[in-house]
Amino acid sequence: MIFCEKVSKRFGEKFALRNVSFSFKKNLAVLGYNGAGKSTLAKILAGIIKSDSGKVNVFGKDPSKSIEVRRKIGIVTHNPMVYKELTVEENLRFFAKLYGIREWNWILEKLSLKGKLELRVLELSRGYLQRLAIARAFMIKPSLLILDEAFTSLDIESREVLWDLIHSFDGSLFLSTHNFEDVKFCEKFLVLKNGQVVYSGDCYDNAVNALDLGTREERSQN
Repeated sequence: MIFCEKVSKRFGEKFALRNVSFSFKKNLAVLGYNGAGKSTLAKILAGIIKSDSGKVNVFGKDPSKSIEVRRKIGIVTHNPMVYKELTVEENLRFFAKLYGIREWNWILEKLSLKGKLELRVLELSRGYLQRLAIARAFMIKPSLLILDEAFTSLDIESREVLWDLIHSFDGSLFLSTHNFEDVKFCEKFLVLKNGQVVYSGDCYDNAVNALDLGTREERSQN
């Protein structure tokens, strides 16, 4: 079980998240437009940043306080979180050693990265940089996979490969995307607006309606 209870996070005077509560076991889709708080929530669940208040529980522990839990989490965000001065192979070997992974050639095959191993990250196109970030997340065979706009900059072939990886993934999935059609398969939905929950439940249509309702309200006030 993964859950947040009344989680808040503020940057300066502005709340990125305010009293956010939800729980899920298998697949959670997180919907919301830019500035809704999706990326902040993803980083809190991954243990990259700490919430200011509230409770975060991933597999029984606070991820920001547990190295054991963080080793079970794979994450892809807008920031690829790789070392730009290193080559693709050096990055992957570093993460393999860090997580105690011995076999990771399979992910190179999946994402067509074998021909890019000797390139430095600085030499990669945005699409291949995203592929490297995806490889880093999947190679550890995580128990929790956090994908925050992971499809950004991917070509059609790469998107299909990522979907294949997602649908064969057997752990818990946190999926945030601008393409709401992509998340219909999820079992639970969380809709954020200005850092607050406007819907939490298991109905896709209700989630989309909650998102559209917030947009219509904003337009009527302008």
